[in-house]
Amino acid sequence: MKKNRSAASFLGGAVTALLAVGCLTTALAADGKVSYNFANVAFNGETKITAGQDITAANGQKVPGTILFTDAAGGKTNYLPIRAVSELLGVEIGYDSAVKTILLGGQPKQEAPEEEPYEPGSEAMAVSGRQWLRELKDGGIHYYWPKTGEVSQYTDLPAFQPTWLPEGFALSGVGVSPIGIPNSTVGWNYEKDGKYLVSFTCYRPTEKPCGSGHGVEVDTAALLRAATVQGRSADFYQIHNVANLVWEDSAGNLFWLESNLDQATLEKIANSVKEVKEEALPVYQMEWMPDGFRKSASTVTPQMVTESWSRETQTEGQPRNRTHFRWYYSRGSQAAPAGTPEMITIKGIQAQYWRADPNAEPSTVSASETVISISTTEAQMNTLLWTDPQTNITFRLLAPLDKDVMIRMAESISPK
Repeated sequence: MKKNRSAASFLGGAVTALLAVGCLTTALAADGKVSYNFANVAFNGETKITAGQDITAANGQKVPGTILFTDAAGGKTNYLPIRAVSELLGVEIGYDSAVKTILLGGQPKQEAPEEEPYEPGSEAMAVSGRQWLRELKDGGIHYYWPKTGEVSQYTDLPAFQPTWLPEGFALSGVGVSPIGIPNSTVGWNYEKDGKYLVSFTCYRPTEKPCGSGHGVEVDTAALLRAATVQGRSADFYQIHNVANLVWEDSAGNLFWLESNLDQATLEKIANSVKEVKEEALPVYQMEWMPDGFRKSASTVTPQMVTESWSRETQTEGQPRNRTHFRWYYSRGSQAAPAGTPEMITIKGIQAQYWRADPNAEPSTVSASETVISISTTEAQMNTLLWTDPQTNITFRLLAPLDKDVMIRMAESISPK
């Protein structure tokens, strides 16, 4: 279970753990290229997993929503975590270790129901001055809330976020858990120049653990280093080129920072984390877009709103063609692509336009060596970015569409 993160997969979400899909990706990577979170996943026309975002597995850990394998000949195949497939289709899943068999559908009656509280591993240890238990084994970093009987439901998302970031960093996305306990987890992603990355996640106490896996060859216990955040003890791990900083507050919230920056900078970011209560953003709508698009997903927080839209077309005898676009709005700045943009105007407001790589390829799914579907990839997305000077709200549109079409879409955005 080797954790191998490119910039694209790192931006997908905080604390990515391959876990259930790790054995598969390690084997594939030996003979080809593996990429994460390139594709949306739709069920009955509605997107359930959004490109660019991780999902939260049943055990509370972050895993890639999709895995794209490109073989040596250039062929592409998409893989999904089997747990996600079972939940999307409403099929029960289990595992019989005695015969090494994944069970889909009817389960043995003696199997414990999935909703029962998760028991910490036998090596999960209490840490002086903290409430969460910590377990470091088999290449994993895991934290467990021991008082599962005291966990309550949450009505609002956590409001914690960094209030300081190094110069040049801007918000690139926000994620909430689509699977698991509502309002228990929120993650923020920040980016600079497409290569410097910061991911911050707040976990509220739940009966599920949180953590990440890095491959059994990684001795996470040996990598543990003591740190201090806001006067409280913290855990620091440097694993390859990715640093992890984990701490908790007196209320039992667990915080996790992950970045390719150095420890001192990560600690400075962590010390700036505060609970920031903000009023909800105004509600905007896009009044015009090309025909056939349907909203597939949305994420609403007081700091950022995201919407994903998709369209599926098919000509007889040809593969299904799925086109996706996303748009965001937030207070303050948002991350921009690398490179020099073209300057344009949106309703008299100066805007920036970045054209995607014209040679970027779509994602394909094949059956019996025949391509049956083609989907938009992140690399095909053009970017349009602008800020309304009157409201200080920044808008960002990512779409594989012509510039003039994107401008018309942008100019149709208005308060609802």
